[in-house]
Amino acid sequence: ALFAVEYSLCKLWQSWGVVPDVLLGHSVGEYVAACVAGVFGLDDALRLIAARARLMQALPEGGSMVSVSAGEIEVGKALAGLEDEASVAAFNGPDSLVVSGMSSAVDEVIARISRKGIECRPLQVSHAFHSPLMEPMLGDFLEIASATSYQSPEFRLLTNRTGCEAGSDELNASYWVEHVRNPVRFHDGLKRATDLGCN
Repeated sequence: ALFAVEYSLCKLWQSWGVVPDVLLGHSVGEYVAACVAGVFGLDDALRLIAARARLMQALPEGGSMVSVSAGEIEVGKALAGLEDEASVAAFNGPDSLVVSGMSSAVDEVIARISRKGIECRPLQVSHAFHSPLMEPMLGDFLEIASATSYQSPEFRLLTNRTGCEAGSDELNASYWVEHVRNPVRFHDGLKRATDLGCN
């Protein structure tokens, strides 16, 4: 549903003559950005996003995610000793991160952070996305992603992995597998977009 709405909006804007200078998406949104940039066709994008969702939903439940109003250093301290069970899932702003992982580990992070008066807000999710709990699906997803043909982006595309422009051959099967597990560096992408003149 996220992919369908975002892709449809993008195509609507393009039909009005709005051509992107820079493309940036957040997690599932990066599949839309890559598709619009011509990295893969719509059929391949839908096949990838459906397989990703199916594999994620087949994972055991028991994970959780929490939005934390703190920076990377503070959250890193709260994650100390819990790195095998939880991790930062998204860098949304300088003081807006998401922690994801085993519920017990995330609860411990919340307890540590809350003692310092930092606001935490649990998110309503089915699974702990962009966390160690995603690792069991990565092999199966690599097999599916490897059957897709990838092209160089036709527009500037800022990646969730780095927040910088995608290289000509960076968005390959391995990239999308690592995308499942690694944090979304959305704030870095927004800063880079601003540097490129987006307002």
